[in-house]
Amino acid sequence: MTCQRCDGLMVQERYDDLEYGSAGYEISGWRCLNCGAIVDPLIAVHHQTIHKNESDQLRRQRLKELEMAA
Repeated sequence: MTCQRCDGLMVQERYDDLEYGSAGYEISGWRCLNCGAIVDPLIAVHHQTIHKNESDQLRRQRLKELEMAA
């Protein structure tokens, strides 16, 4: 899997679900080795909902413009 932000390598990780305390609840997600972006199932659904009409190329261009402006 590649990162949508930087095209870096994503690795699967497990995170503690802090909503339920440390009671053994874990969430599976992906973390980019280059930029550190984290994507879990909820984040992925959110991105699909917001960007469903944008092409990948347009979205990447927008992200680069935002990074340059910051």
